[in-house]
Amino acid sequence: MSIISLTYLIFIIIIMFLYFGMPKKFQWTVLLAGSAVFYLSAGISCVGAILATIVSQYLLAAQLDRMNCRLESKLQESGLSRKEKTMLKKAGAAAKKKYVVFSVLINMGLLCFVKYTGVFFEKIHILVPLGISFYTFKSLGYVIDVYRGKERAETNIFKFALFISYFPAIIQGPIDRYKDLAHQLYTPHFFDYRRVTFGMQRMLWGYVKKLVIAERVAVVVNEVFNNYGVKEYQGFIVFVGVFLYGIQIYADFSGGMDIVCGVSEVFGITLTENFRRPFMAGSVAEFWQRWHITLGAWFRNYLFYPLSLSKPFHDLGKKCRKVFGDKAGKAIPPGLASFTVFLIIGIWHGAGWKYVVYGIYQALFVSTGTLFEEGYARLRELCRINVNRTGWKLFQTLRTVLIITIGRYFSRAADLEQATAMMKATLAQFNPWVFFDGTFYRLGLNEKNFRFMLFSIVILLSIDVLQEKNIRLRESLAGCNIVVRWGVYYAAILTVVIFGMYGAGYDAAGFIYQAF
Repeated sequence: MSIISLTYLIFIIIIMFLYFGMPKKFQWTVLLAGSAVFYLSAGISCVGAILATIVSQYLLAAQLDRMNCRLESKLQESGLSRKEKTMLKKAGAAAKKKYVVFSVLINMGLLCFVKYTGVFFEKIHILVPLGISFYTFKSLGYVIDVYRGKERAETNIFKFALFISYFPAIIQGPIDRYKDLAHQLYTPHFFDYRRVTFGMQRMLWGYVKKLVIAERVAVVVNEVFNNYGVKEYQGFIVFVGVFLYGIQIYADFSGGMDIVCGVSEVFGITLTENFRRPFMAGSVAEFWQRWHITLGAWFRNYLFYPLSLSKPFHDLGKKCRKVFGDKAGKAIPPGLASFTVFLIIGIWHGAGWKYVVYGIYQALFVSTGTLFEEGYARLRELCRINVNRTGWKLFQTLRTVLIITIGRYFSRAADLEQATAMMKATLAQFNPWVFFDGTFYRLGLNEKNFRFMLFSIVILLSIDVLQEKNIRLRESLAGCNIVVRWGVYYAAILTVVIFGMYGAGYDAAGFIYQAF
């Protein structure tokens, strides 16, 4: 069941009536049933993997919780010395680690099996279960939080199943932590007209992003990437195609987030924001802090900090401080940890050398940015650059967009060979005249459609600029009179109906990140 289909909208309406019509203490069961129906609509073959995850992680967390309680009880016994308490804690941590390792092996083993088996064994074709990356990260994070003593294990397996399979977030996130989402799922909610209206507004904006902007941009992107060699596209034609892929994936992914966050808002549930205007970022590191925020937070909490604070990294820091000095030595371990994280994120996107290169490319900018920040600051002082000037901030933003765009060659190309060939094609010819001679009107969209695409991108980025300036558009719209307010609603609906890319002969693509 696609979330951009009429079927999904009807499904949401049915769930909404059942949810608010149900006695409050049973509302969560409607969400569980809805999640089951939604997941089953993707096919019965996908169910085995998510059931295995739910049952195994529920049991592992329950065992860890029991061990935490026993350890806490022992530590509170009178007469224990500090040394004895320390020994108990070490023994308890060692015993619990076995279960965490088991959780990692189950989660990551299943994820790697379904995602990468077909790459190494071409004759084996495995259907990737819907949303497996996202519910894998959620369940593993939950078990680790229970292991750390930050969460108590959920005692009701059906409630835990709802946390893992909550249908709006199952396709492509966000990856909410248990402490942020679970209590909202189980807490009763009353119907609130303003909240429901805000949720539907956000859903509508998500449909505009996906169907009007992302799918229209995709036509040009697909033309350039699929035919750059056959039609000998070069220079700015290739670069614009790659840049537009960045716009496509942003409108596609953030549009999907707007839809699922809007659906959740209707029910009174607030999902963690996954985007914060990434094209306004002033550095590559900041870009990734604004893009797919919950994935970055997951890797920061469960990989970056454990790595950078581990004994091997601590020892490395000591050695680096002796060789490179105190400040540089302190920056190397977190820089290396950051490099490792982004390399793994690159590989998570898929198997193949292009993803390895993509991960290394991003990792280099993020890790060196941390490592050389003090040197960059001194250079700015020597050049007497006022970092608060609008011109400097604009330069930083454009520089970041350029760096990120170059990385898109690897993430979108079919393989590493195509990515490098397209880079060569970009540099092979300096052809600025293509911006004026109508060349872009022959890349799958006619002149009117191409111009409308550009106009819609300007609207998209303009709204980002307004939000960056803390202008709360939804609240402002809610304060307008009914004529203006409903005029905007009808304009948005008509935009989707008239300019959306769908209908006979056209099949709107699934969301890009649901494949990951």
